[in-house]
Amino acid sequence: MNRRFGKSVIHVETPYLFGNRLLNHVKSRRGCKCYCLSPVNYDYVMAEFGISMSRQKYKLFLIKYYKELGRFSDLQLHVHLSQYPDQLSEAEKKKRILDSYNFFVKDLGIQPKEILFGWYTSDRFSEEISRSLGLKIRGRHLHLYDRWIK
Repeated sequence: MNRRFGKSVIHVETPYLFGNRLLNHVKSRRGCKCYCLSPVNYDYVMAEFGISMSRQKYKLFLIKYYKELGRFSDLQLHVHLSQYPDQLSEAEKKKRILDSYNFFVKDLGIQPKEILFGWYTSDRFSEEISRSLGLKIRGRHLHLYDRWIK
């Protein structure tokens, strides 16, 4: 697997389950880029993977965990809108993108430069909102999911 676009690019969706493995992975490989979900995607995480902590505890966990992860890797936005983003209102898309962006800026102290949409699905409106925040939209690429790391 290509180092830069394989083991070094990670979609972080389940740090509450596999966080220690991910931390060990990024500590052993300098230059990792992690596309990280924010509390905005709590409902996605609940439906896709299950989670026993409350929305508030999840947010607090992510703040603490991402601050540690960010010491060893480059953290960027990963936002799941919908597999069919045209089915969401513009207000909902804008809210999810802005809330994720603000979580990074205000809670983590990180100015993100890129956004990766879940399932690589976005639409013109969500892309315009992202660009207005100065974010580069990341397309398909080779990567790992945090849950795949052994």
